[in-house]
Amino acid sequence: MPLDILLGCARSHARLLEAVARVDDLTARRPSLLPGWTVGHLVTHLARNADSHTSMFEAAAEGRTVAQYPGGLTQRDGGIEAGAHQPADLLLADLGAAVARLERAWDGTHVDVWRGGLGLTAARGATSLSDLVFLRWREAEIHLVDLALTDRGGPEWDDLSPAYVAAEWAWSTRLLPERLPAEVTVLLTPGDRPSRAVGRGSRVVRVDVPTLPALRWLTGRDVGDPAWPQLGPWT
Repeated sequence: MPLDILLGCARSHARLLEAVARVDDLTARRPSLLPGWTVGHLVTHLARNADSHTSMFEAAAEGRTVAQYPGGLTQRDGGIEAGAHQPADLLLADLGAAVARLERAWDGTHVDVWRGGLGLTAARGATSLSDLVFLRWREAEIHLVDLALTDRGGPEWDDLSPAYVAAEWAWSTRLLPERLPAEVTVLLTPGDRPSRAVGRGSRVVRVDVPTLPALRWLTGRDVGDPAWPQLGPWT
């Protein structure tokens, strides 16, 4: 069982619910940092994403492997739009209930299921249950910043939890080769952690910024330096 990741995600859930509790109806209608989505859209996405994880865990407990969104992006987007325009108190109640269902599903998962269970994520296909918890942690941490609630005490990018940053750095740098042009090797030299060369191309591009700015680029929250390569989708 990925106890450290479970703990990190549960703490992020608590921070998320605390932040959303400060959202009023007017704030729920304003834009988030994600193009085309209001705060209400993003809160609803976080609730439906939690439900999608609950479904995958419940199926795994029964020996089944199911898709995160059986109806594909149509189901995902429809669920978000259906709930995005609710009053703020209902947005909070919806998210709180979804988070509670997911954490109960985690608590009820037998160790043998943790070892062998799978879910089918929309972005990566077959995914271990431990990796599902990390992906949910990412949703909670990154989207808490995307809510753009700094005027209500919400976090900025520099407020990402150190434990999450370490886990995200390991994940994103491990998968970076599949996002790079074939001819490029990226040399990451953050200074606040060991340097790392990623890729097999003959053209070496140095990304010489600390971990947090580098992660902004790796996660698609910043276009980065024009000299850096264009990356494939972040998953």
